[in-house]
Amino acid sequence: MSKFLNPSEIVAQMGLMQGQTVADLGCGNGFYVLPVAQLVGGGGIVWAIDVMEAKLAATVSISNQFGYRNVRILQADLSKPILDIPAGSCDAVVIGNILHEISDKEQLLKNAYRFLKSSGKLLVVEWKKALAPMGPSIDKKIDQTQAETWLMNLGLRKLKELNADNYHYGLLFEKI
Repeated sequence: MSKFLNPSEIVAQMGLMQGQTVADLGCGNGFYVLPVAQLVGGGGIVWAIDVMEAKLAATVSISNQFGYRNVRILQADLSKPILDIPAGSCDAVVIGNILHEISDKEQLLKNAYRFLKSSGKLLVVEWKKALAPMGPSIDKKIDQTQAETWLMNLGLRKLKELNADNYHYGLLFEKI
């Protein structure tokens, strides 16, 4: 297991294919956007969604730097309904290390569910609820069992746990 998250290794475990459409909710500076953009290729689309304009600008900049023309940005508050992306239009959704930051977690997860096609995959990467030398305080971290319960209550089926690192867990769920 790597010392810290390697986004390429994590998204490689999702089974993404050329031409797919993926949404990264809370994309930040594009941590997961770049490896996803590479996997879905020029025929695919990656929706990079974040509330912060500066983060989106950084994502555009680094995407352009690497020559990825398949990245679309959308500024949106993840704790509110996002209607700019059609329901059932995404093959996969990534929620990487932001679930603990969002005030309305239920709405964030509802957005992800809405975007997914039937059999679409949802990747959730989050901090393990344990004391660590980095990351949010333990009271903000979300227990893996709690995250799994929320996802199952939405109507998603757990496919597998992914190898993340010593500080994070990774979950892959599927829309049924």
